[in-house]
Amino acid sequence: MNFSVPKLPSLLCMKGTKFYSLFTYKNGWDAQKQRPYRISGSTRCVARIAGGDKCGEVIWNEEFLKQFPQLEHFKTIRNQKGKLEFSELDNDDIKISLKDALSAKRYAAGATWIFDALIADTPLAKALKNTFPMYHTHKKILSLAYFLNISDSNAAARYEAFADSHRLPWQHPLTAGAITRLFQSIDDKKIDTFVSLLNEYSMNREQNNSQTKYWALDSTSISTYSQKLVKAEYGHNKDGDRTPQFNVLMVVNQSTGEPVYYRTYSGNVPDVSTIKHYLQEHARIRLDDNAIIVADKGYSSIANIHRFYQSKTSFLLNMRTSFTFCKNLFKSARVKLLDPINYEPSIHNHVYTEEVNWSFPVNFKTDCKRTPHQREKMFVHIYYDKSIYNSYEQTIHENIAKVAKLLRENREIPPALAYIQQTFITQIKDENGNVIEYQTNRQALDDYLLMKGVRILVSDQEKDAVSAYQAYFERNEVEYAFNLFKQRLSGSRFRVSSNQSLEGKAFVQFIATSIAIMLRRRLKLAMEKNSKLKLPYDSERVVIDKLDSIIQTKFELGSYFSEVTCGLKELIEAMQIPVPSESPDNQDIDEDELADSVDEKEKEIEEIEDLSDYCRLN
Repeated sequence: MNFSVPKLPSLLCMKGTKFYSLFTYKNGWDAQKQRPYRISGSTRCVARIAGGDKCGEVIWNEEFLKQFPQLEHFKTIRNQKGKLEFSELDNDDIKISLKDALSAKRYAAGATWIFDALIADTPLAKALKNTFPMYHTHKKILSLAYFLNISDSNAAARYEAFADSHRLPWQHPLTAGAITRLFQSIDDKKIDTFVSLLNEYSMNREQNNSQTKYWALDSTSISTYSQKLVKAEYGHNKDGDRTPQFNVLMVVNQSTGEPVYYRTYSGNVPDVSTIKHYLQEHARIRLDDNAIIVADKGYSSIANIHRFYQSKTSFLLNMRTSFTFCKNLFKSARVKLLDPINYEPSIHNHVYTEEVNWSFPVNFKTDCKRTPHQREKMFVHIYYDKSIYNSYEQTIHENIAKVAKLLRENREIPPALAYIQQTFITQIKDENGNVIEYQTNRQALDDYLLMKGVRILVSDQEKDAVSAYQAYFERNEVEYAFNLFKQRLSGSRFRVSSNQSLEGKAFVQFIATSIAIMLRRRLKLAMEKNSKLKLPYDSERVVIDKLDSIIQTKFELGSYFSEVTCGLKELIEAMQIPVPSESPDNQDIDEDELADSVDEKEKEIEEIEDLSDYCRLN
């Protein structure tokens, strides 16, 4: 069958880092200089020339082939004169040569393929690219984040060997020194720009989403032995580590696992005090006002509830049941709450909701009683899980009985049970002061058991108790993945000793944690979609290891993936991610890199032409 050669647009041949490539371009007219010029940024890579020279076989890009499908039937050669020669292909033409096979490089690629798909077209990827466009820093950050998720180490010295064996956004190796310089280039100003763009892109994407949005707010403490870090202070370490620490705060979209806010702060700042700063940032950066912030007990206080109302930011808070406010609410609602008619089978809890009017100062001086107050409605959701209450009751009864038996036998009370003796057991003595009986302190026991099995969630917007309960426990899923920052990502202690590197390393770990949360969220949705999947959902580590068995083979002109086993194929499809292709494909061309080099050369040419004009005029 004969095919006609298509008429192609004018093409520009320029050299990239390794290959010469062909570009389309657009011309404009300079009215002042009375000459045409090439429009900066209009160049688009459409092909690569094999072999590294100006002449040789032309490998067309997939998008260009879609525009000119006839090219698939021709072998295209660029000759010494710069002209393209076309010869029709036979069916027996071999796509992969012996030279290609001998020079092929193999990379573990399954996990990074999934990571690429997870972040593709997300606000996270767009914000990274537009905040760190120079020197492909965004690709280097992503590659380091992939390294943290796949390996069990955050030691920069191990990255170079990792990059040599894994498919990455930035395939070139980075030495430990280069990684340190990368960390040092990520400063507070760039992070602030990133967070602003992240929120802007998130809001643009969600503007037509009418569903309620829940944002999980959580933080963690990072220990360090360094004495030079400004933010490293002694504080309440959540792991009981007695070393200086600094803290990291994240806010995550619960439905997708994507981050919407991030910052670091000094280690001596308690969780409950971070809300004020976050709400100030919320107003400064103009975070999405339609989202409901979901936070745990560490962030719940009367002052913080005031601040949410004052800043007009919606919230869903898990309150400490030890608060007098919570105890009084439970006591007043106990009869209705325990009524069988208020049992909710879907969440296995008794449920009762009460709408109250919350009074708060109109400004942030929450300790000033004379400031004007305002009232707003608040929904108080009270939950009672009898199985939790029964568990506590059985344990305390067993411990009381154990201590009473030891006392009767005049045996020593173990230190772990000393609290039981002091709080719940009363001695009954005769007239001579001799102990004749031991009794349970019923008042102390009732006080201890009063709030067991009780959970209280408060919100200014969410009036449905079941929706509030589900949103809070979705936040727990985010918190579980967030713990990867300190466990699998080795974030519990940083190997960093300079303030210049601290922010950059923490930021890269934040990106890695974000990807881990997005992965866990997508895996959960995949398991819900396909109940037959047998992969261990609770262990992302095992899933990543299995995905890493997928190998990508790269050669000079293209690449292909190894066969994807049945179980992994089902998982990838359930995650709504395309399965890697086993057939040869053109190697991905780094269009950003090529376009950058072309633009730089165009600027050099323009400067030379301008200089020539100046010389002629003078």
